[in-house]
Amino acid sequence: MALSMSEDQFLCCICLGVFIDPATIPCGHTFCKPCLEAYWHTRDTAICALCKTSFTPAPNIQVNMVMRDLVESFKGASGGDEVVDQSSTLAPGEVSCDICIGDRMSKAVKTCLVCVSSYCLEHARVHNARFSRHQLVRPLANLEERMCPTHNRLLELYCCFDKTMLCVACDSHQAPAHLVVTMRVEFLLQKAQLAKAKTVVKEKLKATRIEAEKLNSSVLLCENKAARQIKFVNAFHLALVSKVSMLYDRYNTEASRRVDELEWTASHWNCVLEEDITALMSRVFALERVIGSSDSFELLNNLPSLPPAPPDGIRGPCSVNIPTDLLGNLAEHFMQNMAKLPKMGCFTTNGSAGSEITLVKEFTVEVTPDPSTAHPSLLFRRGSHGCEIRVDRCKIARTFPMSTQRFTQVPCVLATQGFSSHRAYWEVEVEDWVGNGSDVWFVGVATESSMTSQGVSVTPGNGFWVLVHREGRLWPTATTNPANNPMAIVTQMRKAHVGVYFDGRKRLVSFYDIHLGDHLYTYQHVPTNERLFPVFSPDYFRPSIKYANHAMIVKTHTATNPLCGR
Repeated sequence: MALSMSEDQFLCCICLGVFIDPATIPCGHTFCKPCLEAYWHTRDTAICALCKTSFTPAPNIQVNMVMRDLVESFKGASGGDEVVDQSSTLAPGEVSCDICIGDRMSKAVKTCLVCVSSYCLEHARVHNARFSRHQLVRPLANLEERMCPTHNRLLELYCCFDKTMLCVACDSHQAPAHLVVTMRVEFLLQKAQLAKAKTVVKEKLKATRIEAEKLNSSVLLCENKAARQIKFVNAFHLALVSKVSMLYDRYNTEASRRVDELEWTASHWNCVLEEDITALMSRVFALERVIGSSDSFELLNNLPSLPPAPPDGIRGPCSVNIPTDLLGNLAEHFMQNMAKLPKMGCFTTNGSAGSEITLVKEFTVEVTPDPSTAHPSLLFRRGSHGCEIRVDRCKIARTFPMSTQRFTQVPCVLATQGFSSHRAYWEVEVEDWVGNGSDVWFVGVATESSMTSQGVSVTPGNGFWVLVHREGRLWPTATTNPANNPMAIVTQMRKAHVGVYFDGRKRLVSFYDIHLGDHLYTYQHVPTNERLFPVFSPDYFRPSIKYANHAMIVKTHTATNPLCGR
């Protein structure tokens, strides 16, 4: 085959010499590795020296092993001096031939594990011709490290007990407790174990990266929250300064105006008093002149000309002052304006002071109806959005005896969770309430003792703090005359979505229209002697109200923060 090859097939187009460590790039052309590296080093981009194809990014230059073997075969077949000259210089890390002598050391292409020697291409042919059964491998450096120091033989075995490498002459590891295998077997076993370990490490690396991403996201989220809170505080500061400045300006203006009025009033009354003083002094002088006369005719004759007597009392105020209501009225106005500012303690978790309903949603809890407290006419079904509560029409009109364990007078049910001194928020959704049911239902909170209440009066006096829906409106049962204070809900919607918020610290229960985001009503001064439980009545039937033969559905929404309310 060497006779069919020509030197032109193995020439590098850069140095025009026979390939030294031939490297093939993606376009298919081959060059000497040193020549290609030097060629690319002088240019900004990696391009082929023949076809000018550019590569971005630059490919990793690797020696073409097949081409290198062909070049070595060609050099061995041709026997030219040029081949010897080109292979005389060894690159770092390459193994030299143990047979070649002199200054021109050839690069080894094979190492014999039997002879424990490395051979160049020419000497490898001679070795193969003489020892065809010897095991040849890729060139190995530092063969002395692979030799047994005791027997000076190649280390080929491995003791699994002592974790040491042995040669075939080592016999100190032949005890039954020692397991001696070939290095190849142990190599494959360790490689398989390392592959498993690599898989575990990769999975751990992946999990660690995920945690790192979560941490970075958490840090970014905290930074964004902090930035929004700083922005909010700055806005609050500006609003507060504006309100204080407004109070300052209004007070100065009003006080100056009142001082001007006071000065005018004082000046006016001062003129009046001066006139009175002048008149009084004239009368005093006239009286003294008449009184000093000794002639009776003269005294009686001068009486009609005397100045008239002044009216009783003194005209004008004895003193003036600024009305004391000025500062009080302005302070009250200021406090009213302060109440309109964002509350410093009402931050949401996203770092902003949102609407009232957004703030109370921070205390969302999961509520679950307790069937053991339910009226016998109520039916329950677990769904993807919570617990659906329906009414069994066959039982709604029946009369049940009083019970302390469950509702028998009012068709409602308590939740399993009760609240006392903490804050809690939950939502109730009533479906298709426009055309179904009796159109009368209620939601809110109630005490456990409310189960023993007589009749169907759901008032705070009976332990209920609820909003009752009737005819498209919500009515607070605590109102003296509910007709004068209805809480309208969007009757055009096919669903009613009501939020209930209990604040155990302030002792209040508030209701919200989730569709509109509006506050509906708040019960104040809720008693503290009992725990309060969410209460639901999907069909609050009264005999005086006509009802359709359909059921309504109440869905309790799952909480996002189950630890808020207790």
